[in-house]
Amino acid sequence: MSEAAGAPGPWGQAAAGVSARPAPGFRIPYIDHIWRVRGAVPVDPALSPEEAFARLGPLLGTPGTDLAAEGGVLAYAKHNPAAQDPFATFTRGRLWIERAGAGAVLRFELFSHALLLCFLAPLLFLGFAQLAVTINDYEKAAAKAEEAASKDKKKDEEKKDKPVPKLNPIDEFLGAPAPEDPAKKKKDKKEEEDEGRHSPEPGYFLAGLFAALYLLGRWLEPWLARRRFRAALASPIEAAAS
Repeated sequence: MSEAAGAPGPWGQAAAGVSARPAPGFRIPYIDHIWRVRGAVPVDPALSPEEAFARLGPLLGTPGTDLAAEGGVLAYAKHNPAAQDPFATFTRGRLWIERAGAGAVLRFELFSHALLLCFLAPLLFLGFAQLAVTINDYEKAAAKAEEAASKDKKKDEEKKDKPVPKLNPIDEFLGAPAPEDPAKKKKDKKEEEDEGRHSPEPGYFLAGLFAALYLLGRWLEPWLARRRFRAALASPIEAAAS
C-alpha cells in the first residue's frame, strides 16, 4: 500500500479549494462507458479534502490494494481482491473533491473488469450459437448430397411399392410381434439424427443470462458504490477504520 489509509499529508494538496480532476487519459467516447462508472456524492462542506480521503482510506485500502494520492486525486488499484472486498468489482478507480460555492462533492471514476466481461460474454455465446447453426446447416447439406448421390431411383420405387409384411393368422393368434414398417424405421432413424444435432439454444440462453447480469450490474454496482461512499464519509475516522 503506497499510502497509509489515514495519513493526511499528500491529501492536503486539495485543501486550497481548487477542483482536483483526474489526469487526462485514453478515452473512447461512448465506448468506455461500458466498463467505467462515474458519479458524485455530496460532501459536508466543513469536511476538508484530507479528512474526506482519510475516511475513505479504510474502505478502499483493503488487502491487495495500492492507494496513492497525487494532485488532489485519490487513486487505487486492486490486485486479486478478496471476495468480501466491497469494491472487488471495481479493480481500479479515482476519486477527487470538487467545491462549488458553499458546497462540495466527491466525484469518482471507477473501472470494472466484471462489467466488461459481462458485456463481452453475450457476444461470445451468440458466436457459439451461430457456429452451431452453421455446423447444422453444413451437416444437413452434406447429408442430403450424400443421400442424393447414393440413392438408386429404381430400388427406391420398389421399396415404396413393396407392401408392409403381415403375420399369418396363426402367428397373429399366438401373439407374435408384427414386423416393423421400413418407412417407420427410416423415420425414427431420421429423428434420432435430428436430436443429435448441435443445438444453439444453450448459447442463446447464456447470452441472455450475461446480458441480464450486465444490465443489472450497470445499475446496481454504481448505486452500491455511492451508498458506501456516503456511509464512509458520514462515519468518523475511527469508526470507518473499524
